[in-house]
Amino acid sequence: MTAKMSYASCDEALENQMLAAADGDAAALTVLAELLRGATPKQSSQWEAGVKSFWQSGLELVIDKIDSKQLQPEDSFLLASMLAAGFDSVAMRDRYAALAKRVFSHYRDPIGLTAAIGIRNDALSIAAVYQRWQVIGELKIGAYCYDSNFGVGTIAAIDDLANEVQVQFERRRSMSLSQFVDSVIVIKDLSLLHEVLSGKHGGKLPPIKDIRAALPVSLVTTGSIPDDIVKRLLVPAVLTEEAFARAVVMVEDATQSSTKPAPLKGAGTPAPAADSQRWDYSRSILELCERLKDVSSLKVDSEPMLDSVQRILQQAAIRADQSEQFAQALAMLQKMSGDLGDWLRTTVAGLADEAVVWQNNDLWAEVTDKLPGKLAPFWFKTTQMAKGNDYLTSNTLLLPFRLWAQTEKLLASGADKGLLAAKVLEALEGKRVSADLLMWLWRSGSQEMKDKYLSDSHLIFKTLQIDVRGSYLRAQRDLRRLLLDDEKFHRQVMLNGNRDALVAFVRCIKRLPLLDSGERQSLLVKIVRYYPEHIHEVEERRQTPLRRAVDKLTSVRSYKRRQEELEHLINVLVPANIAAIEHARSYGDLRENSEFKYAKEQQVFLASRRQELETSLDGVRVTDFSDVEVDGVAVPGSTVSVRYDDGKTEDFHLLGLFDSIPEKNMISYETPLGETLMGCKPGMKLSMPSGDNATVVAVSPLSAELRTWVAGA
Repeated sequence: MTAKMSYASCDEALENQMLAAADGDAAALTVLAELLRGATPKQSSQWEAGVKSFWQSGLELVIDKIDSKQLQPEDSFLLASMLAAGFDSVAMRDRYAALAKRVFSHYRDPIGLTAAIGIRNDALSIAAVYQRWQVIGELKIGAYCYDSNFGVGTIAAIDDLANEVQVQFERRRSMSLSQFVDSVIVIKDLSLLHEVLSGKHGGKLPPIKDIRAALPVSLVTTGSIPDDIVKRLLVPAVLTEEAFARAVVMVEDATQSSTKPAPLKGAGTPAPAADSQRWDYSRSILELCERLKDVSSLKVDSEPMLDSVQRILQQAAIRADQSEQFAQALAMLQKMSGDLGDWLRTTVAGLADEAVVWQNNDLWAEVTDKLPGKLAPFWFKTTQMAKGNDYLTSNTLLLPFRLWAQTEKLLASGADKGLLAAKVLEALEGKRVSADLLMWLWRSGSQEMKDKYLSDSHLIFKTLQIDVRGSYLRAQRDLRRLLLDDEKFHRQVMLNGNRDALVAFVRCIKRLPLLDSGERQSLLVKIVRYYPEHIHEVEERRQTPLRRAVDKLTSVRSYKRRQEELEHLINVLVPANIAAIEHARSYGDLRENSEFKYAKEQQVFLASRRQELETSLDGVRVTDFSDVEVDGVAVPGSTVSVRYDDGKTEDFHLLGLFDSIPEKNMISYETPLGETLMGCKPGMKLSMPSGDNATVVAVSPLSAELRTWVAGA
């Protein structure tokens, strides 16, 4: 629809879209939003009067039907596009206020927020409102900013109830949210200037001319930008006055003495004009990315400056710090390649052996994971084009499971259709297992592979104990959910009632430190319900010594670590997640926005983990075990020596909650092994969770060295 329709057509087709949108048609609302996003010029104030009037009256009709209390994703998309284009009326501002509450839903004082943006302030033009909106959109803890009176600083705190922002300049200063928006220039996250100020270039700064060129896409402010802003930002925060002066002189000398550069093979086109806004007239990889985001086609009025774009890609390819922008640019070019497909294939082939991102597998996985979801298919296709199917499938195993489908789609109809399964099997045989890999095996693996590897209960439990972070938490959480709640998965693990597989599963449930007591009991009940004939295997009991009641206690070291984790979650991870949600919202349509869905899932996980940490720390007694009296009975704070039937001896250090380090034989009293040891005395016979029989040889206090360690010294 949008390919045949222009924002300036003002014809019957466009009018029909307006009417359909007014009736709540989601597709029509999206079409209108895309037309506004693709309009040139961007600001409706610069359109012909007839075109502006047509849209103004049509949009008034549309928004009259939008329920500001229940904005749908397509409503939000259109309202954001209208605001960016500069449409204004009393009714529109009402809807913009509702949109602000949705976009900035984490902000606890929506009235103060809309006041700071100025949505209800008739004295502010809608263009000024949009500028203020953009500033607040970049408002996050850790963001760099500049104030003409105080210099460069970072946002240290945001009080969204008092509507106050604290910025760490040479001294920390507080200002109201409105004052911050009025007076401060914010440096956008992931921009070239942000990278420079945060030291990501490792002391080797990009040329000053590149920094200057990136200013339009690096800064956001409601006021004017000083001509010498680059110097104000870099001196003295990054460079001395003398070093900056030398850098400027180098640029001027290079400009004066430069001659026309030798064109690349097949080129003869002059360098682009500096003020051109065409995507092929970009001067840096950052600028190329920003301009590609604003176009829906690579078609231009004249012969495109492909050699200039190729040079930008070649320069970015060899720089690890520009790998994300390199991948984004190539993905967008792939998405819109059309008639330029042959040029893109040739360019990618030339970059395949030079690009850092394709030489470093971990970097490729990191960059791919961060890409917007809508660009992922095109980046996978570009990687396939550059490095082939074997490289693509091998590296897919390094990614979160949610991205594996991209590789499966590319291989679905070719000769390498089974290559991903072969790579998974190779990883399993090499003991390189992850929750992501097991999730793929459950969803897509052959029955033969499932029977061999998903019946290995110990493998599943050990995989779920691996410490993972970020995007990889999702697969681990999904695998754990399967383990706890999915009947089909349970039957697969037990090979539909195979006794050996069932006994192994029961043993892992009872003896491995993954599940809490409630989860253990729930799983065991389910197994009896599935296979009542195996009730004796499930209800097998071990003789355990009598134990005295134990207070809820843990070591000083473990308490500190858990408390630090809680503080890090509250002060770092939660704000970062809020920022990620807002960043994901900026991509538009939330129905197909994988970044938004993942960020919201992370929000649920963080809330759950916070509750778990707070509950576990509540009422716990902290001890260094120095006051423990052993008296020949195993209690938390004692060392238990046992001798196995084969004559081997082993010492176990019985400690408190959260203290388990199995590889060092430090055991929490709440683990299956801890429960076995609690209350035992020398001479007692024990049936260990491993299945071995042992005799208690001695029970003694912890060594002084170990007590020092658990005390956190």
